[in-house]
Amino acid sequence: LVAFTPLAKGFLSGRYAERPTFDHPEDNRSGRFQFSEEGFRYYQQALDLIRGFAEKKGATMAQICLGWMIRKKPWIVPIPGTRSPERMRENLASADVALTAEDIAKIDEALNRMNLADAAARRMNKPQISK
Repeated sequence: LVAFTPLAKGFLSGRYAERPTFDHPEDNRSGRFQFSEEGFRYYQQALDLIRGFAEKKGATMAQICLGWMIRKKPWIVPIPGTRSPERMRENLASADVALTAEDIAKIDEALNRMNLADAAARRMNKPQISK
């Protein structure tokens, strides 16, 4: 399984403030829900969760996200995109972030309580995902 845009177009990196502007003409992030004012409010709990783990582990938010995916299942391969050598080095270092099985369970439990998939389906007027 390949995780496409595992950092949600950079949103989960924590580098963007509410309502960022993207100057490159081919950059379509300005029109994405997560970069809207509503999107920032909607995903704030998830951002806070990731930020908390990043601070605790001495890692970046991007490294926590990628490290979580790497450790979930051996067949999940996150492929983050970047134009920056600095971001590439940061992303590669996610393999060295010491997330324990307990950390993964805590992240999973917190994310499950947030019901993000069901809420996203409602926002997009799609049927809810049954568990």
